[in-house]
Amino acid sequence: MQVVHVGWEGWLTLCLIGLMLLALLAELAPPYLVMMGTLILFLPLKILTLEEALHGFGDTAVLSIAVLFIVAKGIEQSGGLEYVSKFLFSTKSKVINPGQRVSKSDNSMVWVLLKFSVPVAFFSAFLANIPLVAMMISPIVEFSRKVNMAPSKMLMPLSYAALLGGTLTLIGASTNLVVISMTAKKVPDLKMNLFEIGIIGLPVTVAGLLYMVALSGKLLPDRLAIQATSINAREYNVVLVVKPSSSLTRKTVEQAGLLRQPGLNLIQIEREGAVTVQPGPDFAIMPKDRLHFGGVIDAVLSLTQLDGLTLSEDEGQQQVDLNRLSVKQCLVEAVVASRSPMVHKRVGDLQLRSRYKAAIVALHRHGTRLNSAIGDIILEAGDSLLMVADGSEFVSKHRNNSSFALVAKLPGFVPIQRKKAGIAALIVLGMVVASGVGVDLVTAALFSAGGLLLTKCLTPRDAMDSVELPVLIMIAAAFGISEAMVQSGAADLIAKALMRLAGTSKFGLISCTYIATTVFSLAITNNAAVTIMFPVALAAAQTGKLDFRPFAYTLMMASSAGLMTPTGCPTNLMVYGPGGYKFTDYIVYGGPMQLWLLLITIGVTLTSHWWWLWLLAIVAATVIATPLFARQVRYYS
Repeated sequence: MQVVHVGWEGWLTLCLIGLMLLALLAELAPPYLVMMGTLILFLPLKILTLEEALHGFGDTAVLSIAVLFIVAKGIEQSGGLEYVSKFLFSTKSKVINPGQRVSKSDNSMVWVLLKFSVPVAFFSAFLANIPLVAMMISPIVEFSRKVNMAPSKMLMPLSYAALLGGTLTLIGASTNLVVISMTAKKVPDLKMNLFEIGIIGLPVTVAGLLYMVALSGKLLPDRLAIQATSINAREYNVVLVVKPSSSLTRKTVEQAGLLRQPGLNLIQIEREGAVTVQPGPDFAIMPKDRLHFGGVIDAVLSLTQLDGLTLSEDEGQQQVDLNRLSVKQCLVEAVVASRSPMVHKRVGDLQLRSRYKAAIVALHRHGTRLNSAIGDIILEAGDSLLMVADGSEFVSKHRNNSSFALVAKLPGFVPIQRKKAGIAALIVLGMVVASGVGVDLVTAALFSAGGLLLTKCLTPRDAMDSVELPVLIMIAAAFGISEAMVQSGAADLIAKALMRLAGTSKFGLISCTYIATTVFSLAITNNAAVTIMFPVALAAAQTGKLDFRPFAYTLMMASSAGLMTPTGCPTNLMVYGPGGYKFTDYIVYGGPMQLWLLLITIGVTLTSHWWWLWLLAIVAATVIATPLFARQVRYYS
């Protein structure tokens, strides 16, 4: 191949991108600031025009992700995610007797990974991976919170499963369609059916699942999503009663995840007057058990996600069900004043609901752990009360009340509207169907978000708060940086330099095509990677007088293998924040997987007539290995 000449712009672009990667590795600043700062530098250097630099902010993929954040929030606020979580992560419904142990592999992270990664990979073969990942992030984070497993153990596999599933059909990834479109123009005799790429994609997908089963527990970081903040570091005490209809009934404490609530401690369980202090993991929960918890505010609020728990307040009134709070109710924090008439009074005798239209959820007393039921506690000056009020006017009405030294509404808490779960599910189903039949994703998502707002599944304020601006900035900046590599000639320089190393053998050309396409997918967008590499791969095939079909397969597979960096694909960036990941996490976990899939892809592509043997061997290895790893890797002990 001829020597490629590139100007100073290309070399400077490569230097700037290299410095950007070093800054991301060293975590000198938040990733969105590093990437946006790098993009801005291309403007005064005249490498990019303003329109070229900022065109990512108007890209339909970025707009789609922004709207899908709103859609996901609507599903969450309507309780729809609870049904998804129960369907994917529910344990077997069976009676657990005291002293009976759960099988060691029943609570393995391996089975949890397979429960969501296999369906996600399957649906990603026919649907866009962005909405799939957007819909799955919240259920996975919620499940992680319940069992005290770090979301970082599951969210990166979620993104990877969606990427792998896109290689099963020609419509599974947009890059597949780009390759087919360009092939139709340049090699019109080459035809492919919908599932043809699956002969490569299916063995590779199963190989990717095998890797996740084997190494996710060891290589992924262990970072909890919920951290106790210094602002709300006071420990509150709350006593909850298990309803007969609760899903926790007859589950062990371990199965229910009550010992693994971040920032929350199960102090004791009271049953018919008998008290079990610090119950063990095999203790079976029964109806009417009184559960005594202690924890920070955020952890206490997380109890609203546990089905069928009511406050044990003894006022002779209807109990408050934390799972059935209405949208008109709000949570307030009030501090008992030193001269308050409430001082030295029993909570159950104060008749707070009739006087203040409020009920105490939890109570904090400095330096003291309270084990009594809320209704039996004698209040003292300085006690902090976490209360459910029947109207937002509670704060304004009682701010100057001499009974309270401080009254404030807790921000960020919105009751789940479970009655609207069906409506939200129908709206989102309509979005998925519309997207599947050819309607632009951004259009379908906008109508879906509008429907959720019109039906009051979420409020405009919730919609605005749900949009993750740092994620959108990173994705949009990646588009601009990609354009800088193309416009400066840096991309062409790298592509042809790598292909010169391939020689003339089919193995060398296929290998270098895969490596070069993957490098561009990691550094820039995967669509841009295909656009850059297609003419290079076509020239290599024609020069060597080789069939272009294996090269087309390679371009499709490599463009969906951006695993080693968060910028490898939009879904990697979508899970970056919720998983609490660092740039190096993608290298540690995605790097070995990248090499593993490279070997499998090249091997299957070069021996595509025997693809079924590859599949049988990998499936057999997965079936044998999965139970073995399930016994070793558990999400709680």
